[in-house]
Amino acid sequence: MDVGAGTGILSLFAAAAGATKVYAVEASGTAQLVNKVAKQNGFDEVISVLNCKVEDVELPSGVRIDVMVSEWMGFYLFHESMLNSVLAARDRFLAEDGVMFPSEARLYACPCSLQGLYEEKITFWNNVFGFDMSAVGSSVLDATAKKPEVCVVKQDDLLAQPVCIKTIDLRWVETNEITKFSENTFVSITKRAPYHGLCLWFECDFNGLDYNENGDSIGELVTLSTSPFSAPTHWKQTVVTLGAAGTERSSIGPEDGLQTDHDIADDTIRTKSKFIEVEEDEVIGWRLEFEQSESNARHYTITLQMLDPEEDEHPEPCSCGMARCLIIAKLIENEMQAAAGTKCNPEPVVVEETAAN
Repeated sequence: MDVGAGTGILSLFAAAAGATKVYAVEASGTAQLVNKVAKQNGFDEVISVLNCKVEDVELPSGVRIDVMVSEWMGFYLFHESMLNSVLAARDRFLAEDGVMFPSEARLYACPCSLQGLYEEKITFWNNVFGFDMSAVGSSVLDATAKKPEVCVVKQDDLLAQPVCIKTIDLRWVETNEITKFSENTFVSITKRAPYHGLCLWFECDFNGLDYNENGDSIGELVTLSTSPFSAPTHWKQTVVTLGAAGTERSSIGPEDGLQTDHDIADDTIRTKSKFIEVEEDEVIGWRLEFEQSESNARHYTITLQMLDPEEDEHPEPCSCGMARCLIIAKLIENEMQAAAGTKCNPEPVVVEETAAN
């Protein structure tokens, strides 16, 4: 089953790979095109187009789906995503030993500097043919802090090691796990730079690994990455931007607009933070919360709150580089190794003094 088939390309791939029956589910008028392209490619007997919402699909009695595929991912994974619909289809139609493609999705976050973008959109206004038009730049900066900015972020603009803040196993995840979730994160800064916001991106695994009757591994694991370290995709990256120094940002409604490469017009960001300059080895922290809209499951409110590394609780383990986190991480590692029986005498914990202490 191809959930949200669109023009039918995934259905064609499935049929070409040898599927005996493909149910292409598409609620829009594009479903008529899927019928045409299926016939053009000789798969009209294999691909059955269902022009309705997947929630309204009724399959023949006793039919279960072996493989469910969907390109449900949106900007920062969740914006305008079809994940709720995909999970509903999974629960109704997937066989007990069925496979989900993608099989796993991961959301990453990393502090970033958008110096080039800010110079183009904001500091440009400081001197326009000799005139001080910085009021315009301030207005643009104020608007930028209200909505996610979708753009290509260079890996050189990242200010720390990326952190995975959410992992979804598509075979078993429940809808309540994506309705509202949050994560406290602390990282060590790798270079001095202005801290403009958090860069978000995702990876999706398509796990086709299996074993034959001889126990030999067959198939492969394919990963789709939208990170700054990979080739750009149409998802680009999403940046939750911070406001100017000395300003506070509270609740912002969807009526506030923002001109970006892709304006995420219906998502809301609440930020409680200040624009700061960060130094190498400095530890910074944040709490990022995602909450699904009650009226539209495809929209989320993102709340970003900056945390104090000295005062606020760190997750365990935490790789931020502060002495106490290094000690805890090492102790946890030793306990796991001891429990696995791989080490009888755990190594003593040795922590070097750094500026991150």
